[in-house]
Amino acid sequence: MLISKKLRRFAQILVVGNMAILALLVLTVTSALLSSHEAYFLRVRHTVQNLAGTLSLGVSAEVRQVDNALLSAVQQLNRLDALWRVDPVLTQQIVDELKAQVPQVDALRLTDERGFVLGAQGAAAIFVGDRDYFRQARERPDRLVISEPIEGRTSKRWGIVLARARVAADGSFKGVVYATMSSAHFVDGFDDYALGSQGAVTLRSASLRLIARFSAGDPAPQSGFGTVNVSAELSGALAAHPQEGFFVSHTALDGIERASAYQRVPGYPLLLLVGLGTDDFYAPWRRQAAELVSLAAALAFLVVSLSAFLYQRHALQLRNQRELTRLAGEREALLQSGIVAMAKLKDRTVLWHNQALGDTFGYGAGELLGQPIRMLYPDEASYQKVGLAYKQLSEGCQYRMQLQMARKDGRLIWVDLSGSPLTNGESLWMMVDITAVKDGETQARHMAMHDPLTGLANRAYLAQDLGYALRDAERNSRGLAVCYLDLDGFKAINDLHGHEAGDRVLIEMARRMVACVRANDLVARIGGDEFVIVLSDLDGIEQLHIALRRLLEALGLPLGLGDGTQACVGASIGVSIHPEHGSEAESLIRLADQAMYVAKRGGKNRFSVHDGRQPERSVAG
Repeated sequence: MLISKKLRRFAQILVVGNMAILALLVLTVTSALLSSHEAYFLRVRHTVQNLAGTLSLGVSAEVRQVDNALLSAVQQLNRLDALWRVDPVLTQQIVDELKAQVPQVDALRLTDERGFVLGAQGAAAIFVGDRDYFRQARERPDRLVISEPIEGRTSKRWGIVLARARVAADGSFKGVVYATMSSAHFVDGFDDYALGSQGAVTLRSASLRLIARFSAGDPAPQSGFGTVNVSAELSGALAAHPQEGFFVSHTALDGIERASAYQRVPGYPLLLLVGLGTDDFYAPWRRQAAELVSLAAALAFLVVSLSAFLYQRHALQLRNQRELTRLAGEREALLQSGIVAMAKLKDRTVLWHNQALGDTFGYGAGELLGQPIRMLYPDEASYQKVGLAYKQLSEGCQYRMQLQMARKDGRLIWVDLSGSPLTNGESLWMMVDITAVKDGETQARHMAMHDPLTGLANRAYLAQDLGYALRDAERNSRGLAVCYLDLDGFKAINDLHGHEAGDRVLIEMARRMVACVRANDLVARIGGDEFVIVLSDLDGIEQLHIALRRLLEALGLPLGLGDGTQACVGASIGVSIHPEHGSEAESLIRLADQAMYVAKRGGKNRFSVHDGRQPERSVAG
């Protein structure tokens, strides 16, 4: 009876203890996830606000350029009107010249005082006197008028109109000069920004009528222009903060939830909105949450399993206090040998740590007690960076990051580090060794970008690196050559001596190519016995020829096939040069490939530089 009572009491303690531990674990995980979610929220807010500010300045600059053209037109036409006779041809010439200065407008036109558009000979062509912008310009001759979004009567294209009145010296109204900017023009400009798969940029008038909209999921919207269809969240945000603001809502036009920022276009009655899809932006956070929940579930399972074990041991050895004490010692030993390294710190000094901490960093029992935690960091910068977390901990928040830390022997390991605040200025830190995971990621990235046989860059790496090299050549005004190389006689070796010999040839040829070029050049295998070499930072054609002859000479030397025989493998090389032959990576590779076939037809073991006038020119090695 006594045993049963003590067993029940012990079971109650275990249950309460497990519930407390699990509650603490849930609280820790929840707090970490909420903190991380808040960080992502602040990041998306900062991103969309910056984009909205940048785009609104761009729109303002374009409108200002058009307004300057309109002002110039008004001034020049007023000077022309001051003459005794108005020259319609000269008038149209002025309008045409100013139109050429503002390519962003579809049309720049002049009307008479009634609203008829004047043609080259001054004949009335189109009537716009019934348009609101015409009436507003007549009523406000000293200001630029920007219309609401309208659809062109002849072009059937949506856009806005910018208009300024022409006023004679005596103050009489003489018509307007106006320019049309299409919605498609603004959409083309918005398309230049990376917005993810669900991002959107919208331009609206002061009355919130839709002028232009670009959506990554719908890059060419054809409906909604001129309408007012906005979410209640946007209306509420504008009521509270008319000039600029931020809100999260489901977009009224397509139903996608976005985090959006809006900005009034400086100087003009226009509103610019930028939104990023929350599904896109929070995807990394969801992956992080899944990892943290999985880790928490594993720890919870460990706690529950350990408690069940203790209960069974306690039931079996309740009569013997010595055995009970031994069981408690075993429980402590199990806690000390966990897979997660833990330490309690105060003033960044180790007050307590479990055995896993010493095992992880290579220290013996008690060696870290009372020591500054600085000894686990590889440098002062890393130590100071984590030190910033203590302000966050003092506010009751959790902290987590991944960084490299130092073992006692100096070897660096990757650690998933998380900290939680305790009382009296103390904090609890957990460290998980993730070096194997990081090494696996690095190896996977290398395998994805390199040829497994030769170790050279593959086609994907070539496309990426050649793009960088071309931009660098453009920036520094330096020459660059793309060399497309095909081995001569390789197929015969493969057929006669087998694929093992062929692989040996490819590996040796790759080694020779790398030995013949500089460290800043690139050698890539793009398939079979075809290679591409990118020679950067060239001073001239003579330097290129020297490099190619050295390459042909090295590749033509005999090599062993592994079975006691030797063979000679030459190469045919086609060359295209930046900037003479172009500045696009794919075009330069294609032209070099064509030049390689010219070298083949010219007798092999030679190089041929692409020449649009002389496609058959080649030079022997």
